[in-house]
Amino acid sequence: MARTARSNEEIEKTKEHILDQALEIIGEEGYDSLSMRKLGDRLGCAAKTIYNYFSSKEEIYIRVLTRGFEMLYVQAEAALEGTTDPLEKLRILSAVYISFGMENANYYNIMFNWDVPKYTDYIDTVLEPVAREEKEVAFYFARAAEEALAEILKNTEDPEGQISFQVIRLWSGLHGLVSLYNSHGFREYVANPEQYIYRIANDLLSDLANLRSE
Repeated sequence: MARTARSNEEIEKTKEHILDQALEIIGEEGYDSLSMRKLGDRLGCAAKTIYNYFSSKEEIYIRVLTRGFEMLYVQAEAALEGTTDPLEKLRILSAVYISFGMENANYYNIMFNWDVPKYTDYIDTVLEPVAREEKEVAFYFARAAEEALAEILKNTEDPEGQISFQVIRLWSGLHGLVSLYNSHGFREYVANPEQYIYRIANDLLSDLANLRSE
């Protein structure tokens, strides 16, 4: 009897399950530990079966990375809906970034912490189109922050020169807070680190508010 063709929904569900398991392997053991054989063991199938869904472990990794950035993008877009004030946009972006990073440590490490392959590593390879999709969504936070800062700094001297500096300054501060939280450093030092994290983030944003009023 011929095997019944799987529906697109079933195929996508299987792909998502593969990506879930790949994320766990990378999060627990690092990028270099990801292999089709190890994935097959986790999934309870032969490694060759996975090739029915993805061309290589590198494609799986890029898809995992892209999914993480898409999750951050969707959360930020939903939170920003209807907001017009640029400083409030930065507050929302910062809060979403922090909560995403603290709640999704495996994704956050791959996206922002670890020295893992990125788009430039796949230029002139068969995976360049797939990697380009990741690149297009990866800098959403930076682009959204740039737009808000352009509005805040429009009446200051050399606004264009300040925008990139202030984006990096804000991003570095938020990244440090999330990374310390995920490394358990804050939780070893204070009983309720979240209150300090958001307080420090607000201080960073207050500095930007002062730029608008100068």
